[in-house]
Amino acid sequence: MNENKKSLVPFGIIMGVSLVVVSIIVGYVIYYVKTYDNAVITITGVATKEIKSDDAKWRSSFSDQTGAATADLQKGSADMQNQLQDILAYFASNGIATSSITVNPLEVDPMYQTQNGIMSGKYYGAGGTLIGYSLTQSLLVESGNVDEITKLAQDAPQYLIGKGIVFSSQAPEYYITNSALDSIRQEMLQKALADAKTRAEAITEGVGASVGNLRSSSIGVTQITPVNSTQISDYGAYDTTTADKLITYLVHTTFTLK
Repeated sequence: MNENKKSLVPFGIIMGVSLVVVSIIVGYVIYYVKTYDNAVITITGVATKEIKSDDAKWRSSFSDQTGAATADLQKGSADMQNQLQDILAYFASNGIATSSITVNPLEVDPMYQTQNGIMSGKYYGAGGTLIGYSLTQSLLVESGNVDEITKLAQDAPQYLIGKGIVFSSQAPEYYITNSALDSIRQEMLQKALADAKTRAEAITEGVGASVGNLRSSSIGVTQITPVNSTQISDYGAYDTTTADKLITYLVHTTFTLK
C-alpha cells in the first residue's frame, strides 16, 4: 500500500508542473492577443467650416392705448389696423414679401387704476377702476433674405416711430436650413474622420507603433457657434445671434494598433 502511494508522488508532481506550464502558456497567449492583436487607440476627429446663415427670423410688435368707452376701443382697433397696413407697406418697400410675414392676432388688455398705480390685465378688475385698454399686435418675419432682414430690424424702429407708431423690435435670429447642413454633412464627416486618423498617427509615431484599421466610429454632437467663438457644449450648441457661423463636426473613432 505504501509503495503504491510512493509511486503516485512523481505522477502528481508531473501533473502539477504540467498545469503550471499550461497556465503560463495560456496566459502568455492571452497577453499576446490583448497586447498586439486587440491594442487600440481612441481618438476624436474634428472638422470646421465657416458658413453664412440662409434663414432669419425677426420678431416685432406695435402698440396703442385707448379710453375705457366702447367707442374708444373701436377707434383704437381701427387705428391699429391702419398702422398695420403702414408697417406692411414699409416692409414691402424694403424687399420683404407678404408671404414671409406672419401677423398675430390683436391682443387687448384692460387697464385699471389701483392703489398701486395703473395695472394691465383682467386680474386687477376686482380691485380697480377701468381706465382704458392696451392694444398690442406682434409680427414675425421669416425669410432667406438675411441681409434685408438685418437692415430692416435696424432701421424700422426709428422710421416707424417717426411716423407716430409705437414700434418695438427684437434682435433677429439667424439659422442654417436643414438642406444647407445636409449639403456639407458628408464632406465634413469625411474631414473629421481623416483628422482623427492623423491625430492617431501623430500620437503613436513616438512610441514605435502604427495605426491599423478603423474598428469603430460614431458621430458626436454638432456645434454651431459664432466665428472665432470658444463656446462648446457636451450637448451641442446652436448660436442664433450672428449670421456668420462656425460649424464644428466631431467623430469619435477607434483604430487598431500594429
